[in-house]
Amino acid sequence: METIISLYLINSNYDHIKEIPESRPSSERLIDILGMRGEQPQTDIIDYFMNCAIPKVKPLVMYERNHHDRIRMGNVAPYAKTRVCLYFALHRLKLKFLIIRNFIEDFKSKNYDLGSFYDEKNDEDLTFLSVLSREYYKKNEMALNLMIQKKRVSERVKGLLNEKDSITSEKLLKMATFKVFPEKENAIKYIMREIKASIFVCKLLFAKLDLFNPFSRTGETMFDIEEIMTSNDFIPELLPAISKSLKINNIEQLDDLIRAFYFLMDRVLKGINKAIEIASGGEIQISLNESIYDTGNIFSF
Repeated sequence: METIISLYLINSNYDHIKEIPESRPSSERLIDILGMRGEQPQTDIIDYFMNCAIPKVKPLVMYERNHHDRIRMGNVAPYAKTRVCLYFALHRLKLKFLIIRNFIEDFKSKNYDLGSFYDEKNDEDLTFLSVLSREYYKKNEMALNLMIQKKRVSERVKGLLNEKDSITSEKLLKMATFKVFPEKENAIKYIMREIKASIFVCKLLFAKLDLFNPFSRTGETMFDIEEIMTSNDFIPELLPAISKSLKINNIEQLDDLIRAFYFLMDRVLKGINKAIEIASGGEIQISLNESIYDTGNIFSF
């Protein structure tokens, strides 16, 4: 489902669909909204997600701590059938931000040397955005390979699965790792499509729980974390600005931009963690740099 939304956003604006989850659309309505009527296997994926996956998500339990405070909580463990889709959606969303954060941390620890991200000498004209897009794509693909199961089948079964309308792990992986950015600058658009697609899927699942603003974080101030995640002031503006500062070797400005990046990234990760905590009834409380599920070695090479 995440992949379908990402592909839809290649030619469409997220603002056109961001409020759709609140209306709890039927599969038929969502297919029409996305303009995918008659397209296979997209319609089958949407139908399965809306009519099989989402109904498994059970409502949150309401606990009243006192007369003035009500807290929406879940009451299940991370691998319970009633929450597994929601946990995987939240895992995918957080992982995308962790990949970007990890890249910035490596970039800073390597003294802003882009060549250090390559094992061998690279003669390309490296830019911050080109290296970021390469690292993001590579780590995202590795994470998907961990999540999408592959089964060994006979040649006869393989032939049946190769039919145009069949849905296989290999086809899902190809769809999920499809990218379109002929120009290096469009790498940011690809990353933002990925993030917005994950947010949309999370909101579809949370809508089943009557929770329409899952990423707000309560504190001294109520942050609209979704607004930060999708805002042009965050990834679309900050990362190109970092790239420009590196190109002109303005290290002081570069340090300031990276501090601003961490400031916003920390709020995003805290907001996602809060959504995870609510969905699990407080059973899953993880650190900023921690994911719900295993990510293999994608952050260790």
